[in-house]
Amino acid sequence: MLNRILLRALLGAATGLAFVRPACAAPSFTQEGGILLSSVSVQSVVPIVGGFRMYLTSGPYRVVSATSTNQVSWTYESGVRLSTTAGSFDVSSITAVGVTRSTDPASGWRMYYVGIDSGGLYRVLSATSTDGLAWGKEAGVRFSNNSGAGFIGRLAPFDASTSLLRVYYIADKYGANTAANYAVHSASSADGGLVFQTEGTLLSGANAFAVGVTTLTGGNTRLYYSAPLSAGATVTQVLSAKGTDGLAFTTESSVRLSTTAGDSAIGGLVVLRSTESWRWRMFTDYTVGGTTQTVVSHALTRVPAVYSFSPNAAFKGLSSVSYALTGEVFSPAPTVSFVLGTSTFNATSVTRTDDTALSGALSTLTRSVARYNVAVVNADGQTGVLANAFTIELPPGQVSIVDNLFRPLKGGRAAITVEIFDPGNVTMRLYTVDGGLVATLYDGPMPAGQTTLNWDGRTPSGNVVASGVYLLHTRGPRIDLTERIVVIK
Repeated sequence: MLNRILLRALLGAATGLAFVRPACAAPSFTQEGGILLSSVSVQSVVPIVGGFRMYLTSGPYRVVSATSTNQVSWTYESGVRLSTTAGSFDVSSITAVGVTRSTDPASGWRMYYVGIDSGGLYRVLSATSTDGLAWGKEAGVRFSNNSGAGFIGRLAPFDASTSLLRVYYIADKYGANTAANYAVHSASSADGGLVFQTEGTLLSGANAFAVGVTTLTGGNTRLYYSAPLSAGATVTQVLSAKGTDGLAFTTESSVRLSTTAGDSAIGGLVVLRSTESWRWRMFTDYTVGGTTQTVVSHALTRVPAVYSFSPNAAFKGLSSVSYALTGEVFSPAPTVSFVLGTSTFNATSVTRTDDTALSGALSTLTRSVARYNVAVVNADGQTGVLANAFTIELPPGQVSIVDNLFRPLKGGRAAITVEIFDPGNVTMRLYTVDGGLVATLYDGPMPAGQTTLNWDGRTPSGNVVASGVYLLHTRGPRIDLTERIVVIK
């Protein structure tokens, strides 16, 4: 009965789980319906042979696990993975867990967890396992905050390189336990994960309550962190930041996932590749409004995010224009479209490099001159748009002269062809090299296409001009050119 109540509450909350697609930021997550697990808090999800294993805290005293082949249907595994031990650093409770591959034991696992002792001190401890099920605690303390007096919350271990392990964690940045001062911190180990060097606070000014980390295509790192809308408020949103070295991060605009304080508060936070590999799945746990129970739910990056498109413009009338497009969450076999109001045309070819890069060709032969939105349509129909990203414009006008060196006294003349792609007023004037006006050859409306005129080397009064160089200046729609004509008597 309780599960049904919680399910109704969470599904009701899902209407407040706002989907916001940021412009040139990061993909947002769409909440997926239903409760995965209840009365537990998600801590870590790792790939295993044939599927995935989720580690969860069940109350303050023990760590349990569940497995799934598809990241959606989860089954509890029997037994307890880890529990508190009398007289130890974790005698009071185990509050946060992060699991990663370990070189000791070889091809095994290491679990980092926050233990609280009888005096209320927080310490990050560790345990190892060869199979991910039976765990043995390791002696000693991996690291702490203010000698244990400072709060430490959620943990996210991360392989920064083949030789460096980094753990991102939540801690009071002043070494106490004030929620308004919770922030993302990091510590690193170069010996396989036993001796750590704390690295300080990341994302200065960001109040954070849970942290997750992923490696993006191309090698960049993205941090996810949960936060309240304002100091002291319920934790209702997940934000993100991106970096290249694992320490310096730039916050990304908009919100990855959000709910409302009246619906539920976000607790745990884990992000990993979905089973499709080109999407991301976020696992969170919620304390549903009006209850004391926690439930684990999940969200998925459904809509592709489009960040850049090049070139930003091309001339009308081209059969093939090469393009490159960047973003995230691009499925295999996507479509690239160009949208102008209610009309759309597609790229003639699309090559998918990976989930973040597309390229190909498009044709502007019969397309309208205008500024277009660029859309990526995934194979399932989900569409991401970059507004006003591509412009089709008219080519510049051209002037060509046949016989631009001629002898007017022997019947020679210059044949001048003007080509414009948009009709409009055109002026064509001849000048001497020192700027003196010789003649106006044309001044008036001209149709799109080619117009040919002849100059016989005479002034408007009929006199043959002197031998020398003359400058023909043509001005009109997308044309402003000066060409040379040489007259020899």
